[in-house]
Amino acid sequence: MPRYAIISDIHGNLHAFQAVLKRIAELNVHEVICLGDIVGYGPYPDACLDLVVKYCSISIQGNHDEAVVDPFCAEKFNGAAREAVYWTRDVMGPLHLNALLSLKPSATIGNSVMCIHACPFPGPTDYVHDKQVAAMAFRGVDKPICLLGHTHVPMVFEAPSMDPNEQFTAPELVAYLPQDDIPIKLKPKRRYICNPGSIGQPRDCDPRASFAVLDLDEETFTIHREEYDIPAAQAATQEAGLPTILADRLAIGA
Repeated sequence: MPRYAIISDIHGNLHAFQAVLKRIAELNVHEVICLGDIVGYGPYPDACLDLVVKYCSISIQGNHDEAVVDPFCAEKFNGAAREAVYWTRDVMGPLHLNALLSLKPSATIGNSVMCIHACPFPGPTDYVHDKQVAAMAFRGVDKPICLLGHTHVPMVFEAPSMDPNEQFTAPELVAYLPQDDIPIKLKPKRRYICNPGSIGQPRDCDPRASFAVLDLDEETFTIHREEYDIPAAQAATQEAGLPTILADRLAIGA
């Protein structure tokens, strides 16, 4: 079985994305999987989308990708995020907008992995950020492994059964906060929700770009962090006229 690089939430941050792709090239992976939010927040939506098309075998539509091509979705966003969506829509050409529109909401890898951007089960929140929400999310997980992004925080949740019909409460789950370069073992007869964190807008107080490697032979999920030129990314964001907060937060990972 191949090794997959798992990326998510690039958000138009070309400096971070290029640094991550360079690192991925050194990690002996067979395919790259993108879990969505290629655009939004950052100043290079077209260039980031071009790289996703070039390097990713699977690409999922994130909520920011959807909002750029669906004005109704954009109205649900907060001020800075909504302003960035409008800006992105204005600067992207028709071919790139059509490429965003054509992205699928989910995908599968064989019989073992499902890929989605946010929570796979309808509920009051689509941010799978704690065990309570994860317990609900597992109701929509029908494969041993679910890959998702959206929270911008790397995380792994483990359910005590592979049975997709079995429901759990939060205390029955195990939550792992991954550490850089230390594999998390994915045990047989368990189900997992695995989040690689964000390339372009990390929110776990670590400003380095975050991505993961899923090794189905070794049955591991490993988070990797990568330094990139944050001042250059901030300058490009400000020069584009995007909200200042979107540049400021890059330096603190929040």
